[in-house]
Amino acid sequence: MRTISVALGGVFSCGLAVAAAAAPPVLASHRAVYDISLLEAGDGADVTGVTGRLVLEFTGSECAGYSSKLRFVTETEDAQGSLQRTDSRSSTFEAADGRSLDFNNETYSGNVLAEQSVGKARREGDDISVALTRPGTKRLVLKDTVVFPTQQMERIITAAMAGDQFVSFEVYDGSESGETVFDTAGVIGKVSTAANDAGDEPMVAKAGIAGMRHWPVTISYFDKRGGGEETPYYVLSFVVYENGIGRTMRIDYGAFSLSGKLTGLEMLPPAPCPAPGAEP
Repeated sequence: MRTISVALGGVFSCGLAVAAAAAPPVLASHRAVYDISLLEAGDGADVTGVTGRLVLEFTGSECAGYSSKLRFVTETEDAQGSLQRTDSRSSTFEAADGRSLDFNNETYSGNVLAEQSVGKARREGDDISVALTRPGTKRLVLKDTVVFPTQQMERIITAAMAGDQFVSFEVYDGSESGETVFDTAGVIGKVSTAANDAGDEPMVAKAGIAGMRHWPVTISYFDKRGGGEETPYYVLSFVVYENGIGRTMRIDYGAFSLSGKLTGLEMLPPAPCPAPGAEP
């Protein structure tokens, strides 16, 4: 049975020229809860049911940097009735200027630690230097055009505000074994300010953001290690508000897809700016 995991920290973490030039959007500190369920499964999928929950806590500010904590727990049932519990945990800190990323990712299959990656990524000159300490000590060098998770979200929203329909960039968040860079291709739908289009996700109205500009977004993730493989590793669809909060999630793994319904949303205070002269 396949282990369910997905790199969501920045989306829940080489842009267009307009995105690089414009001021980044102001992302809201918040805690969001999504109930996960099986949306559909293909004829050949060995999955008959999925239940779970995704909790994302995103805090920070454009002067203090951004912290993200994510936990994604699912219980999957196969055709034989066997159950598999997957528990993915991620913690990251990204510098406000996008020059560094600290990450700690763990995925448990049942009670067994199936995958872990811990490390730091730093922009140095024309490259990004990655120092891994888990699953083993290793150093990598990435192209400077690679973006980190919060940069990814900022550039998606900036492009949406500019009326662009397509975005494409390489993303690194330290997930998988810490060595994966994803090629991504995104499609941005039409803007809406309708306050009554959230359907059965009333939490956005309770948080007072229902009438804020929002867009449907679909992003396909391709593992660059696949050697040009045209089939995406997964496809993530969601509605994103201009402050970075997402709802109406869909994660398509090809053989089956999951639904993520926003059932909890708490707005949190932004992180204060550091005092002048303080250590970063």
